[in-house]
Amino acid sequence: MRRVPGVVFMDGPVGRRATIAGTGLDVWEVISTFKSVGADRERLEASYEWLSDRQLSAALAYYDLYPREIDARIEEEESWTPERLYGEFPYLRPRDVRPSDERKA
Repeated sequence: MRRVPGVVFMDGPVGRRATIAGTGLDVWEVISTFKSVGADRERLEASYEWLSDRQLSAALAYYDLYPREIDARIEEEESWTPERLYGEFPYLRPRDVRPSDERKA
């Protein structure tokens, strides 16, 4: 927190994670968006118009210092395909509530 003011750490089910102070947003979420908009700062700002310049700068600064941590988290999040999700958590699969005769129609 001293190296990047504006980034705080939260503990949760996935462990300790870097978040943007006062937002509940994880740094990896902002960086994932940043990458998806071609590392265009203006498009990032448009994606998170409710965040201040200081908050976005904190996320980018944290990524500059700890890219492996953030990239690993993004990779982990992207690995959650529907197949993997339902394989590990079959009870999350939506049920088709229509009777089987209606499904054939």
